[in-house]
Amino acid sequence: MTDPFRMLQVSTRNHQMTVLRDDGLYRHIRFQEPGTSIWHWDLITWPGHLVITGDLEDFHFARSADMFEFFRSSVGYINPSYWAEKLRGPVQSKVFSPDTFKRQVYEAFRDWCKREDGPHRPLWQAIRDEVLTDGYGEICDDSRAHHLLMEFRYADFEFTDSWEWDLRDYDYHFLVSLHAIVWGINRYDQARKAVAS
Repeated sequence: MTDPFRMLQVSTRNHQMTVLRDDGLYRHIRFQEPGTSIWHWDLITWPGHLVITGDLEDFHFARSADMFEFFRSSVGYINPSYWAEKLRGPVQSKVFSPDTFKRQVYEAFRDWCKREDGPHRPLWQAIRDEVLTDGYGEICDDSRAHHLLMEFRYADFEFTDSWEWDLRDYDYHFLVSLHAIVWGINRYDQARKAVAS
C-alpha cells in the first residue's frame, strides 16, 4: 500500500487554497487544483468542531474551541490514535488489516519456535496453507481470520488467546484525511503570516 502522506504530497502538488470564510473560529477553507475536483477537500470549522469533506473521505471531529489549534503540527506528523478518539458520527478509523493479521500470525509462530525444537518448516507450511489463505485467496475480514486462528491445530501448536488479537489498523483514507488536515492548516498558517508581513 502506498504511504498516505506520500500519496497526499504527490496528489496535491498543484493545489491552491481558497478561503471561503475566515471569521474567528468559523472557517471554510478549500484546497483544490485549478480546473479539477480530483483530490480537493474543504476544512470547515465552528467552535469545537472540524469537518474535512470533499474528494477525500469525510470526517467530523469535536474537541476544543479552536480545532485548527488542536490539529496544528508539522506536516507529515499525525496522531491517529488520539485524534480518532475525537471522531463524531458512525465512522470507523480502523479496518481489518491483512498485514496486521500476517504479522501477528508470524510473531506467534516465531515465539513458539524460540521455545520449541524443530523441525519448524512443516508447521509454517500448515499455517500458510490453512490460516494465511483459506482456499479462496487472502483473508480479508477479521471474523474469518479469527475463525481460522481458533480452528487451527498442528501437533501441540495452536494460536492461544488469538480472539484477543486486534487485527485492525488505521484505515488508509482516515490517514490521508489526517495528513490533509495538517497540510491544510499549515498552508493556512503560511498564508496568514505572509499577509501579516
